[in-house]
Amino acid sequence: MEPNVKLPQITVNCRVLVELVDSSGAAERREFTIVTSKQADFKSGLLDENTPLGHALQGHTAGETIPYQAGDLTEVRILAVAVGDGSFSSEAAEERRADVQKAAAQSEITNQMIFSTASGSKWGDYDVDMDKLLKDKQ
Repeated sequence: MEPNVKLPQITVNCRVLVELVDSSGAAERREFTIVTSKQADFKSGLLDENTPLGHALQGHTAGETIPYQAGDLTEVRILAVAVGDGSFSSEAAEERRADVQKAAAQSEITNQMIFSTASGSKWGDYDVDMDKLLKDKQ
């Protein structure tokens, strides 16, 4: 590598290839794009800039090893950094929000069912209106 070549620093919209190293020395290779909170979806490889790992990576360059303490992780090796243009799908965040809403609706139904069985034995019958619950949550 030429000494005057400046490596790109990790910022929002950068694609980053890293190795997450644990206390036993084992490394797991992961690839992320650093994004804003609204775009983040870890499962899709979109890492929120405000997460501890997102913060730890920002400002560093390929070839660096940085200390990182989370669970049994001890360090992060930065293998490659590619400056992005921000042209990735924001559908992942929308899908995540829809999944969260669906989970919240299911949780409400479960809570209502639990309440109906508990209150029926103590305070009389309580019928869960499933049609109303499902309609309200859509």
